[in-house]
Formats: sequence, structure tokens, C-alpha cells
Amino acid sequence: MSFHEVLFPEDISYGSSGGPGFNTSIIELASGHEQRNSNWSEQKAKYDVSHGIKTRDQMEDLLDFFYARKGRAFGFRFKDWMDFEIIDQVIAVGDGVTKTFQIIKRYEPDTSYYFDRPIRKLVPGTTTLALNGAVTGSGFLINANTGIVTFTTAPAAGVQISIPQAEFHVPVRFDIDDMTITHDDWETMSWPTIPLVEIKPR
Repeated sequence: MSFHEVLFPEDISYGSSGGPGFNTSIIELASGHEQRNSNWSEQKAKYDVSHGIKTRDQMEDLLDFFYARKGRAFGFRFKDWMDFEIIDQVIAVGDGVTKTFQIIKRYEPDTSYYFDRPIRKLVPGTTTLALNGAVTGSGFLINANTGIVTFTTAPAAGVQISIPQAEFHVPVRFDIDDMTITHDDWETMSWPTIPLVEIKPR
């Protein structure tokens, strides 16, 4: 997958709209009852960042960014200001054999209906790791571009592996290949809609 490990301008993403989405097929029966099928195992977020542009400098930064990504061709990192942190998250329990673990964030954790979201784009330098609640700084590597934790030695069976804290980004791309800037007034420009869509690894 063509991806650039660069962050979309945070001062523009701060004014964005959007969030996670899913894909559900619904069949309505003659009786009026429904059959629902969840087609995606993971969420797929969509955003519109047009409302984040407030100045000419921001538009120029966005122009540079759009050129470098060649429209929809290359993905990039995006900060969702509504949801960018992990706090005290258990990601796995050791079995004495497994050395690699995917960092996740669990939603509605105190119910049986929880949703585990794989976190693949960590903010470098923000992630801490603990074993049975004790923070440790050695014996493992964390790949900030995949969210994979790799231990030198597999954690013993029953050892709880957790992330006390971390920040993360969403991997996205532009969902448009054409830049349509409107010159509203002197030194005032807008781009009516700038859609971004989350991308998934193959």
C-alpha cells in the first residue's frame, strides 16, 4: 500500500468533521422483520477537513500537502481530535509462546458487546508498555507504523500485557483527485469539500 508517514496539518484537522463508520446489509422480510449482516470487521472513518481552513497560509499548506500526496494516490496520518489516546488498555495475555501482539483500543470495555479496534499508527515516543501492571522499558520493540509489539522473549503464560498510555493517528487518504479552490474575496479562499477516508492494510 502506498503510504507516506507524514501527518496532515494539525491546525486544519482540528476543525474537521466526521468519524467512524461501518457497512451493514439489511434485508427486510415480508413479515416486517429484519436480517442484518455486518460486512466489515473493522470501522472505516470518513472526514471532511474543509471547515478547518481559516487562513491563506493554511490553504497554501494544504496545497503543498495535496500535491505531495498526488490526490488519492498516497495515504498519510491524520489526527482525529475526538479519539487519539489509549489509557490503561490490556492488549493480550501471554501464553509463553507468542512474541508479537497488535495494540488495540477496546470500546465499551465493561460489557460483552465490546469492540476491539486495531491501532496501527502510533505517535512515536508516546507509548508505554506494562507487564502485570508494572511499566517496563526493555525486552520489546514497538513499531509505530504498524502498532505491533515484538518481545525478545515471549511473555510467560498468564502475564497481562497492557498499554498504560499512547497516542495514535488514523491512516487516511484524500477521497478526491481534484482540488477546487474558490476565491471568495481578497486573500480569502475556500475549498467547499475536502473528503478523507480511512484506509486498511492488505
